[in-house]
Amino acid sequence: MTDRFHQHDDLDNATTSEPEDPLRAFFGELLSVYTRQQAIKDGILVDVSEWAGCGPEGMLGGFLVPVALTRALWQVIDLGDTDGRSSRESARWQALARQRGESTRGRAHDVLWMLRVAVASHPQQNRLRYSVLMTVEGEGGGLVQNRLTVEAVLDGDGVTIGFPEDF
Repeated sequence: MTDRFHQHDDLDNATTSEPEDPLRAFFGELLSVYTRQQAIKDGILVDVSEWAGCGPEGMLGGFLVPVALTRALWQVIDLGDTDGRSSRESARWQALARQRGESTRGRAHDVLWMLRVAVASHPQQNRLRYSVLMTVEGEGGGLVQNRLTVEAVLDGDGVTIGFPEDF
């Protein structure tokens, strides 16, 4: 008895070949792959998905995908006041920023929120450049307001935010 799923045995045994990837044909097989998870483990990226998400620790209008910051951007955001995330000892300017009421989480929120605004303005783009006002170290260890230009890349792994030269 044949049913409609097994009427064409010759098709069940047929092999299908996928078209050859032109990049793989040109460059050959991959030698190694450096994953996002490995970059987070190595400290190249800092995972801020919890802060960027919609959950209880997240933000209003948060992201539904993983979000990471490059180490270079994190070093500007980090005021040395987070549990286990701090990358270095607190400098004088960081202490001054904390005295003004700034926090690492608040500074990260500014970067994330401005990205949220940029995404809403340009929903079809997968690479966005935008500005964030941030207090940074000035001459002599004092504080100055600076407009940082940051870039976000939205891809299959999530969102990665950093300085344009980080990409």
